[in-house]
Amino acid sequence: MLFATTILSSVAAGFVAQLVDGSLGMGFGTITMTFLLGLGIAPAVASASVNVATIATGAVSAASHHRLQNVHWPTTLKLGIPGAVGGFAGAWALASLTRLDAATPVTSAILIALGVVIVWRFVKGRGAGHGPVRSGFAIPTGLVGGFLAAVGGGGWGPVTMPITLTTSRLEPHRVVGSVSTAQVFASAAAVLGFWMAVPDTLTVLWPVVVGMAVGGMAAAPLAAWLTRKIPTAKLGSTIGMLVVALNLRTLLAGFAVPWPVVTGLYLALAAVWALVLVAPKRRATREAAAEPAPVEAEA
Repeated sequence: MLFATTILSSVAAGFVAQLVDGSLGMGFGTITMTFLLGLGIAPAVASASVNVATIATGAVSAASHHRLQNVHWPTTLKLGIPGAVGGFAGAWALASLTRLDAATPVTSAILIALGVVIVWRFVKGRGAGHGPVRSGFAIPTGLVGGFLAAVGGGGWGPVTMPITLTTSRLEPHRVVGSVSTAQVFASAAAVLGFWMAVPDTLTVLWPVVVGMAVGGMAAAPLAAWLTRKIPTAKLGSTIGMLVVALNLRTLLAGFAVPWPVVTGLYLALAAVWALVLVAPKRRATREAAAEPAPVEAEA
């Protein structure tokens, strides 16, 4: 009974995680890693399991995004190939070192700032999609994102999404599709790195992995479709808010912050998100009201 409950919970966790990740470009690793650590699983085993599941869900997600024309392949390759290098290196680092979190608060603070910039841009109507696509930041972004994804199991999206959305000029749905597709490269390399680093001691929890993969693959086509259907301003703003929320959680975990304060911060963040969602509509209404009425020609 306990085994069946764990498998069903894994399917549900994979479905929810991929629904968030496939539509917003981040969340699968963070949600599933939190789920596995909550079961008392060692970080290296949990990270390897998450990355194995990500290969399956990511492949279906990539196919779905490609079919809906959400993928900008030059950006995907410039993220994915360095991401594979970073993922492989991160797997070896996690398997051999015990102290990798010294820079976590600084990284989280920087990403929170990027999330705020993203929200501000889309609320003010200065989103992506204007001008030629830029990919100069893609290679270092993929390298760092792949490394953190292997080390923490959930670092790919929270790193690559805000930087790519801020610097590439791609529309949000194409950033989501490109980042989600590139993640397959990083996850596959991370799994290879884990198995080469500790081939005799590392085990992957296959029943849980299969459960998360099945749930994730079921959600992937729906998530890709949602990315295409959500209005650009709301999608970009929501991505920015999710960046802030995920990295705020990481930042607060490094300090002894009382839970009432944490709860209050997230309630305030939810209230801001609600305001952010209606801001583009209010701006459009004001702009429409400010336009001069057409002058009718005199008879």
